[in-house]
Amino acid sequence: MERCELFSGVTRIRLSPEEAAGFTRIDFSDDNGSFLAQTGFECAERPVYRLESAEGTGEIRQTENGEVVSFEDGEARLIRRSHSTVLHFSCPEEGILTGLGQHEEGLFNYAHKEERLYHHNMKIPVPFLLSSAGWGLLLENGCAMRYRGKGKQFSFALDAAGEISYAVIRGKNCAEVLKKLGTLAGKPVLLPKWAFGYIQSKERYRTAAELTETAKEFRRRHLGLDCIVLDWCSWREGCWGDKTPDPERFPDVPGMIDALHGMDVHFMVSVWPNTSSGRDCDEFAAAGKFLPGSRIYNAFDPEARDLYWKQCRRFWTDGGTDALWCDSDEPITDPDWCGEEKRDEDERMRLITEASALRMDPETMNNYAAEHLRGLYDHWRRDYPGKRPLILSRSGGLDSGALGTILWSGDVAARWDVLRKQVTEAIRTASSGICWWTLDIGAFFVGRKEPWFCSGDYPDGVKDPAYRELYIRWFQFGAMLPVFRSHGTDTPREPWQFGDEDSPEYACIRDTIALRYRLMPYLYATAAQACREGLPMIRAMMTAFPECPELYGVDDQYMLGDALLVKPVTCAIREGGDQVKVQLPPGGWYEWFTGAYFPGGGTVRMEMPLDRFSLFVRAGSILPVAEKAECAAQLSVPARELLVFGGADGSFDLYDDAGDGYETGITIPLQYKEAAGTLTLKRMTGEMPGAAEMTVRFRSPSGVRKDRVIYYAGEEVCVAFDNL
Repeated sequence: MERCELFSGVTRIRLSPEEAAGFTRIDFSDDNGSFLAQTGFECAERPVYRLESAEGTGEIRQTENGEVVSFEDGEARLIRRSHSTVLHFSCPEEGILTGLGQHEEGLFNYAHKEERLYHHNMKIPVPFLLSSAGWGLLLENGCAMRYRGKGKQFSFALDAAGEISYAVIRGKNCAEVLKKLGTLAGKPVLLPKWAFGYIQSKERYRTAAELTETAKEFRRRHLGLDCIVLDWCSWREGCWGDKTPDPERFPDVPGMIDALHGMDVHFMVSVWPNTSSGRDCDEFAAAGKFLPGSRIYNAFDPEARDLYWKQCRRFWTDGGTDALWCDSDEPITDPDWCGEEKRDEDERMRLITEASALRMDPETMNNYAAEHLRGLYDHWRRDYPGKRPLILSRSGGLDSGALGTILWSGDVAARWDVLRKQVTEAIRTASSGICWWTLDIGAFFVGRKEPWFCSGDYPDGVKDPAYRELYIRWFQFGAMLPVFRSHGTDTPREPWQFGDEDSPEYACIRDTIALRYRLMPYLYATAAQACREGLPMIRAMMTAFPECPELYGVDDQYMLGDALLVKPVTCAIREGGDQVKVQLPPGGWYEWFTGAYFPGGGTVRMEMPLDRFSLFVRAGSILPVAEKAECAAQLSVPARELLVFGGADGSFDLYDDAGDGYETGITIPLQYKEAAGTLTLKRMTGEMPGAAEMTVRFRSPSGVRKDRVIYYAGEEVCVAFDNL
């Protein structure tokens, strides 16, 4: 056994399979005594087989993941032996155990639950466990795993491992643990500013003209928009996954992108790791860079990653594309992503992991997406040094944020119970150390058909008022995530598809987009904070309020940064969704839409008409906000309006920059003192051309409102609100 103290509060343990027979307990302690122990270590030899590629071109089958090439006559041969292992742990007190990545069931506390850690359409495994007692456990192996919780005891069963490696992180609270996790695994890099604006997507825009006309319609209606997305099938018919655009539908990629850029709209295109035929397929086949028995490129091979990037550059990124969308990069889901009935969870895992292990090393197969993303990120940084990488991916690892990657929750279905689960998934995914995360607003599948996962409740889509209500609630939730993106199939997704300009549904969508852009300076500065500290933007109540154990188990509301408390509406108005109970932590809180003040430390019931959701601002907060903007390019640098919410002392670092590239930005430390009634803008770091006129708006618990106009040129300025 090798034990190494990596840095303060972080210990790495390495074990070899041979040590299982004579294993002795490993304790982890601090000044208060033992907080965690490894109590057992089981190990058994297991064979590793590899599928031999069959001769020929294989059979192209149409699946729910598109066209997949199948080689049914390949043979598997034994190539070596690995070990399946089980690690047993115990902790002195039962508490909340969360994390483990993103899954399907909306679980938050795993103390008495199981989870299967393997990649699937709606599963992103992160083998990190966060305890409300202020410790974390990160397993550093890349194989499929199974977690079992039994109160004070829990275990991880690893499918295939040589050396076992894990890290134990100790902090004074969950926030400190997550910050240390970020230091260990890699802190997120800052996305371009436009990535925090509104992203319009659907399955699918079919031509260049449709893309550009949709962007024009957003601008005509003065609706905020920063990016439009081209989903699958950009390729010619019969060339699934080929990164050569169809010349009839996309005859001039640079011209199309220039037209979008002329409207301050960015462009994202979907790229896949598998091909069926075409130039890309031929190049990979000639180079021998497919995974065995497949037409999926081998992302574990550096030369294959080089070739994949060369293909991305050929038309898309050299043509001006701003972001790549990596779909289906689990990359094997077909054995379970089919059939009328959802299978038993153990059977689902078996089908996927067995098929994957025949084509990838089972010891590292959970790392496929991470290798894929790293190849794209590293090549992007090398070839476009003045443009920040932006990748959207259905799969990834703990290092996804460090690779400029946004993860999303896969092809979920349009139902109220799914929306409710997605809220918890957002909170738990952030508690797993994932910073950039989003979802398909309105769900991917809206209707219901034969495959078990096409289980939406609204076959009529936008024509159904009930779906429009669900969509608006999902839209409001999506606006309060790190990344704000609408996407799905079965029904249109543009705002005007939900009603005329004078309809209440259209107004709700319009106003929610406007709210997002108003909050953009705060969100961007909070994103920069996440990059500095390693603490995700979304924070569970137990992370944000360690002094309130009564809030540890709350899994349907969260903090978005330091200032905003969000509780999405997750049931229909006819089922009680016109009222929401919010648990307010101690301290003062302002309801965003009305400005009403609440003392905190209890539960409040709020009326929730369709155009509202639960959004509270913490007393003592200083929020930089924007004047009216329709894209990130229209935002002032720095923000020209500061909202000060009295009732407590507070501080905030206002970070801003050009929005892309790597030029040094500016940071203005802001500090509010309640007793003195003063806001201080301290000396700025970085450079700002000239003085900025800023409006400071103060709000007090008693309802006093005062505005001040100031001029800030980088030196300290103190604003006094007299006679409060």
